[in-house]
Amino acid sequence: MKLETAPQDVAVHGNFETSDFKVGDIAFIVDMFADKVYSYKERAIIRELSCNAHDSHIMAETEDVPFDVHIPTQLEPYFSIRDYGTGLSDREVREHYAGIGISTKRDNNSLVGCYGIGTLSPYSLADSFTVKSYKDGVCRNYSCYRNELRQPVVSLLTESETNEDNGVEVSLTVQGHVYEFQKAAIHVFRFWEGTLPDINDNHVVETCKQQREKYVFTGEDYGMSPDWGKMVAIMGNITYTIPEELDEFQCDGYLKFELGELNFDSGRENLTMDDKTKEAIADKFDEVKSKLSDEATKQIEALSTAWERANLADSLKLGQLGRRIKTDLNKYDLPTTHEEMIYLKRNWRVTDKGETSKLPLGENISYYKFKPRFQTRIRSWLKDQDRHTIVLLTEKQISQTRIDPEIIEDLDHLPKIGNSSGYRTVDNCKVYKLSNNDRWRAKTRDNWIEDEVDLKDDEERVYVEINRFEVVGQKWFTNNPSQIRSSVEDLKEYIGDVKVYGVKSVLLKSKGFQNGNWISLDKYLKREMTKVAPKSISKFTEDSNMAQLFCSLADMVDDERFSKFKNLYKNRDDYSFCKVLDNLDMEVEKSDEINIAYKEIIDNHQIFDIIDRSTATTNLSTVAKYIQVGDQV
Repeated sequence: MKLETAPQDVAVHGNFETSDFKVGDIAFIVDMFADKVYSYKERAIIRELSCNAHDSHIMAETEDVPFDVHIPTQLEPYFSIRDYGTGLSDREVREHYAGIGISTKRDNNSLVGCYGIGTLSPYSLADSFTVKSYKDGVCRNYSCYRNELRQPVVSLLTESETNEDNGVEVSLTVQGHVYEFQKAAIHVFRFWEGTLPDINDNHVVETCKQQREKYVFTGEDYGMSPDWGKMVAIMGNITYTIPEELDEFQCDGYLKFELGELNFDSGRENLTMDDKTKEAIADKFDEVKSKLSDEATKQIEALSTAWERANLADSLKLGQLGRRIKTDLNKYDLPTTHEEMIYLKRNWRVTDKGETSKLPLGENISYYKFKPRFQTRIRSWLKDQDRHTIVLLTEKQISQTRIDPEIIEDLDHLPKIGNSSGYRTVDNCKVYKLSNNDRWRAKTRDNWIEDEVDLKDDEERVYVEINRFEVVGQKWFTNNPSQIRSSVEDLKEYIGDVKVYGVKSVLLKSKGFQNGNWISLDKYLKREMTKVAPKSISKFTEDSNMAQLFCSLADMVDDERFSKFKNLYKNRDDYSFCKVLDNLDMEVEKSDEINIAYKEIIDNHQIFDIIDRSTATTNLSTVAKYIQVGDQV
């Protein structure tokens, strides 16, 4: 991205003695840029590395190819991004990941980068991370870390031929930050366009989709909902909050700007309120205001049915958005009914019954064909809803209101009130299945699907306890339905498919439940994992970067300790698998053989005490020769 610089207005005449500008302690500077610049560290790492991936795809003309994003999970607690752009040469990797302020993008307004500090963002959460560069048939694997002086160092670990496409992969372990990365990814990718991220977390994907869809009124360079809130500015896929004093709409929405139109701080978290930025924001508000009414009419008229037109017009009337649209939206109202229709509305633990001749519109409303003697069932179902309205219409009222017949539901599909004995059947409002569709939900209730279960059969069922639809009492998983869902999915290779039920606390004490074949999720996982767990596990606890160096040397030296270690390292147990066993408190013998082999190499070759990994990995043949002659130079 092109940056504006003030013109030089100093002229020096004469022959004066001058001094060059000096840079101080590099470790302090890295601390300042990587640790002090970013207020939201997880968000910064995702944003900066994603922007680098985006720019690389632009330069390589691979915008139609998605870049891979791995959001950390409980079983795989690492974050990574793999792009399919230009790739980096050895020199470029060292310049980008062991330098500050180095950027080739400052004269190009098709690229997002400009400051040359984004590659340092992983240091805000970790002291080391890995970089793989695929360039012209060669894969180079680097370790980026802070040395004993906390200075950034780039070490080439391995170099090999590859058939993979050009690009760069950056990966760092972020254990303990699973939820924070999930939340940050939603913030970063909710408005992303131009290039496509392929994200492993369905919750993030569906949440971003729903957040985009909530803007009922959209144009080429704006989107708004009727809800009160703050407008944001989007430039180069990055979101900036517009200060309240400049926000002329004060509703939940966004304005899009071309790269270079706005100025921002070095962390790309806030706009800088200079004259240029203020003027650009004011101009954009004026531009959008001038076309709101015409755009509203155009979008409403483009809809095919009166029902659709009435719903959009109704949503545009609300909140701050309604104040800005200066056209008559009432003309799209649906006709009133001759006889008033019945509705039941749940709000704050109370269900109210009313009558109206004007069809209610909006969110959390269901429409049913009227049938007598169903109000008890309706009220029972509404008890488990936060805020919801059921409207009952006769055949005549359906015709009069011009509502789309396809959305009219059948009251027989509402759950029946269960047998109070709780033995042969279970009340549908007390037993639920965990939804497989991991989309963003405004209500915890929506994670669960009502189900009918006969406790008399012998089928084993896995359950978690729920209270007000919140999961309680889990020993291993957090009480987060989304994380339970993703973790069970990650364990599929070990235990197969698992259907998880939610059982209300009050039902756990019933005889019907206690006589049934139910097993808690914690106990089920421990039982099934015991079946596949080995008698012992080999868990590597030493320096993984040094371990890879030893593996590289194994084929170059005549020392069986290296080949033994390489074989043990290759067959070590997967980190995720070991983590599962630890979390389930499973008593599995832990073999320390691989760590002993590692220490034997360290103890028998003093060279590894006096050289760092960077020196070793770039001089493998010299190190191998030194080892061959028995540590004698």
